[in-house]
Order: sequence, then structure tokens, then C-alpha cells
Amino acid sequence: MERVRWGRVVLVALSGVVSHVFGRATVGVLVPAMADDLELSDTLIGALGSANMGAYFTGVIIVTFTAGRIEPFTLLRVGIITSTVGLGVIGTASSPAAVVIGTALAGLGGGGIWLTAPVIASEGVPASRRGAALGTLTATMGAALIGVPFATTALRSVAGDDGIWRPIWMAQAVLSVVLLAALSAFVRARRTERVAGAVGFGELFRIHGWKRAVVAYMAFAYMTSSFANFLGRALEGDHDFSRTAATLMFSWMGAGSIVGALAFGRLSDRIGRPATMATVMALSAGAAAVLTTRAPGAVIIIAVVVFGAASFSYPSLTATFVSDHVSDRTFAAVLGSMTMFYGPASVIGPAASGWLADRTGSFNATYTVIAALALTSCVCMATMRRGDGVAPRSAPLS
Repeated sequence: MERVRWGRVVLVALSGVVSHVFGRATVGVLVPAMADDLELSDTLIGALGSANMGAYFTGVIIVTFTAGRIEPFTLLRVGIITSTVGLGVIGTASSPAAVVIGTALAGLGGGGIWLTAPVIASEGVPASRRGAALGTLTATMGAALIGVPFATTALRSVAGDDGIWRPIWMAQAVLSVVLLAALSAFVRARRTERVAGAVGFGELFRIHGWKRAVVAYMAFAYMTSSFANFLGRALEGDHDFSRTAATLMFSWMGAGSIVGALAFGRLSDRIGRPATMATVMALSAGAAAVLTTRAPGAVIIIAVVVFGAASFSYPSLTATFVSDHVSDRTFAAVLGSMTMFYGPASVIGPAASGWLADRTGSFNATYTVIAALALTSCVCMATMRRGDGVAPRSAPLS
């Protein structure tokens, strides 16, 4: 019962790379160069992030109401295909409109990936190991986030041009196709029982403390959709980082996320999901606050590493929190219902953050708001008890 098929977990976890690194985090890595090439303002850059998250929200709605009728593995593959098309559109874009369309497609596919990957990866995993297993999803994404900035820097060095960005998107599209082929060849997911698509909200509302969990998730949504999206711009504009140094900061973030995902996943198995989720949001608030100061470069690096370690753990912790309360057959629908609240905040975040930056001439106000919302999320989860409403994985709450 304690045996975990780690090969399967890691392979499925790679799909999270497509949704959260290729389709989302890469925007923050490459947007300084994209802004220079396409003459994008911070408000328009925020609109890119909002388009991505808005489409992600749309994908969540689709998955939530089809999860009971379509196999999770089918939804996962459709999500990867949609995101891959989006990556290809961005990689060939010559106008802001094309970039918006590409990022929207990448986000749309991301909804299908993220709501199904956790339940496929954790199939057969006992509750005592579930936090560690799902933490692997975030650790895998962290490893990819380390690689993207290094690959970008290496390509720019070879080409002698620090403004290259299109080939990175095309390479990611190719890697996504390779992953889709590997998943289709090596992963066999068991069939699940059909349930009504609207079951998600009913099960969510039966979880004790669901309102606080939802508010915390909404605050996290605003925070995470804004922090990385403007990190490169903030480092170059407010902290005098070079283009190369700002790009490689995402690798530091990725390194932190690997350690944090594994550590916080295991910690949640010991002290409970709510306490761990409160801890990571407190750390995220502190990291965001550092970016509002004129701290030395070394302190900025530490803050970014801490943010990566803490905040990147939150989606997996949330998925594990939901998994603790519901059965396999309702997991995607319940997580999707929770993400319905996440969606609007994630759409508002980038647009509001970019607007604040253009209005104030710096990113201090942007990161002050981010820190405040992270602290709000912390308080919500800190006031929840460890075992409230936890039900066996084999059956829904009764």
C-alpha cells in the first residue's frame, strides 16, 4: 500500500511544465525582450497575463462541467494539444495581437492539464504519501523553470543578441509534442465512474472551512499571476539588474521551488495542509515585501528563492487539500469549482499590477499589494484546523 509509482508520477508531472512553465512562467522570463521588440507597455504586458489567466479560467469551467463525463486522461491530452498550439502561435508572432492569442490558447489548455494531472499522478497513492507525491508536480515544474532561463541565456550568448525570444517558444512547443507522445505510450489511466458535472460545488460546500480556503486561493491567484509576470521588468527597472541577471533570477526561483515543493509536501503530511499553506503564504508575503525596498542584490536573490520555494508549493498543496476531502471521481470537478473563484482574481491581478506600474512609475505599489494579499491568504489558512471534514479517498463525503 505504501508503494508509489514514481516514474508515472514524474511523467504526468511533466504535463504541469507545459501548463505552468511553458504556458505561463516563460512570459515573465521573456517579456522584457518581447516588450522591446513589440513596444509593449506595462499595461499591455499585464493584459497578456490576464488573457492567459482568463483563458485558463475558461478551461477550468469546461473541465469542471465535463470531468464527470470525459476521462481525466483524455482531458489532459486535449489540454496539452491546446497549449502546444498556443506556444507555436507565440513563437511565430509578429504583433501584440498574435501574442495575446497564443498566450490565451496556452492558458486554455492549462486548465485541462492542471485539473486532471494531480488525480492521475496520485492514483493509488495512500493519503500518508499524497503530499510528497503531489509535491513532485511542483518540483518538476521548478526543474523546468531552472532550465528555461539558462537555455534562453545560452541561446542569446551564441547568437550575440539578448533580445531573442521566439525560438524559445518554438522549442517549448516541440518538447510539448514529445511529452504528449510519451504520455500516450507509457501511461495507462484506469477508467473512472461517470458522475454529474455539477457535483463539484456541492462537494466543495460540504468541506468545513471552504470559504476561508476559497478566499485564500483567490488571494494567492492575484499574487502568483502578478509576481513572476513583472519580476524581470521590476529587476531591470527598479533594482538595476542587467537583462541576463534578471533572466537568470527565474532559475533561482525554480531552484527554490524544487526544494520547497518536496519539503512542504512532506511537511503537510506531518502537520496538516492548512498549517503548511499558511506557512508558505507568510513566506511569500515577506519575499514580495523585499522587492519594494532598495535591498542589496544578494537579499533580492534570497527573496526570489524563498518566493519560489513557498508560493510554487501552494497549487499542489491546494490540490492535496481537496484530494483529502473528496473521492477520485469528484476530484477534478471539486478542484475546478474552487478554481472558479481563483479565476477572476488571476485575471484581475496582472492587469491591475501593470496599471499600477504605469501610473506610479515603479513596481513598489504592485509588490506591496501582492505582499498584502499573500498575508491575507496566510491568515485564512492559519485559522483552519488540521483535520476538519477530511474524508476517505475511496468515497465522497456522506
